[in-house]
Amino acid sequence: VSTQSTGGLTERYMIDGPHKWRDFMSPVQILEEWCLANGIEVPVYASDGKTASINGEMFDVKEFEKHAINYEDSTMWGEYKERIALYILLEMGLIRDYVEKRQLTDPVMPGVPQGRLLMWVDIFPFSEKPPEPMKVDPPNPVEQELRVIVHAVTKVKTLQEIEPEPGMELLNDLVVQGIFSGDAEAQVSEIHKRAVNGDGVFNWRFKFNFLYSYLQRKVMVPGDIEDTYYDPIVTLRVMDSNPAVTREPYGYIHLNLSYMPRGQCREDWAIMDIIPEYVEPPKGKDEVVDPDDTPEDRPPKIIFVNLYKAKKVQGWYPLYQKQGGYLVKNGHIYMELEVMSKEQAEKRPAGFGRHEPNSNPTIPEPIRVTTEFGGLEAKVRTVKFIWKSPNRLKFILAIILQIFGLIFGALMFNAPSAVLSSLTG
Repeated sequence: VSTQSTGGLTERYMIDGPHKWRDFMSPVQILEEWCLANGIEVPVYASDGKTASINGEMFDVKEFEKHAINYEDSTMWGEYKERIALYILLEMGLIRDYVEKRQLTDPVMPGVPQGRLLMWVDIFPFSEKPPEPMKVDPPNPVEQELRVIVHAVTKVKTLQEIEPEPGMELLNDLVVQGIFSGDAEAQVSEIHKRAVNGDGVFNWRFKFNFLYSYLQRKVMVPGDIEDTYYDPIVTLRVMDSNPAVTREPYGYIHLNLSYMPRGQCREDWAIMDIIPEYVEPPKGKDEVVDPDDTPEDRPPKIIFVNLYKAKKVQGWYPLYQKQGGYLVKNGHIYMELEVMSKEQAEKRPAGFGRHEPNSNPTIPEPIRVTTEFGGLEAKVRTVKFIWKSPNRLKFILAIILQIFGLIFGALMFNAPSAVLSSLTG
């Protein structure tokens, strides 16, 4: 014997908003009635309502709300007791809230869809007062703009069109591609020519405009017959600008804006464990060892955020590629991501790349190490890079030691002739 609420069970117990609880019975009442109908003792709740015991099993509200901060409507949730009762009902297999979808057809045009019918049914007894009618108009998608500034990539293992000699530096023309869910083509940064050993500096802004449905937490792409919804995922790919070397990305990263890791403040903390879909490769002969992922390199805490609530994140992220069905790390990327509404974007204009208006924030020209010293500008840019480098003290000390070494060598070279001339008079 079983009983069921008069409407489908929602995923969350809301007291307000578009997902407001609409059954005339509360989750606690429905659960007690279900227990009595199935010969099970009614649940025992903790004083704060966060835990409940039923049929010898303990349920904790934390198990079902691990990432409550990432829900836009968490402020509309009801009291803990009702919420834990609802989660227990969902675990017991009662019918969840859902929308029936039926395709509309026309006999005149068989096989050609003419639209869809979306509906649900709630049944309420005459003895009880039915709840207030719901407003079923879906909220309109909101125009959003995502800005991604890629500052640098490091330690990207690259390929060469011609195999270099042992000990030679690897030189590649690197470029970064950015693509957002629903976009047909990727945006491309400028090329860092002759990047040394997979280290590239870009200082390049990508801009993505899209429609976001807060109801479904997805990106909407309008269609002639039916709209298409995608997860809000942005992808950054580090490529070789020369397709003769390789057409595949050296490394990439997917970030779901509604649930993504916060950037790390240190490069060596950008480990693969911060990627939600990462699965460690099996141990054995095919094991891939990452020299960066030592116990000392692990961040103290991995934090996941909803970018639509955090608005802006910045830091280091790992780049990876797929090998044998597993994600393998290949470099790091330092970038910042910011999402805003269309109105906010109009008040804070920013150009693509470093084009005007170069503001909000202003992006400086990248300072790059060059391997071509044919002109004065190249030498000046290299000196600027060394001066702004965090290792500039080591560079200065090395130069001073070289100067002293040259002076000492000159003295030692001239000392024998000076002594001989003094002896001969």
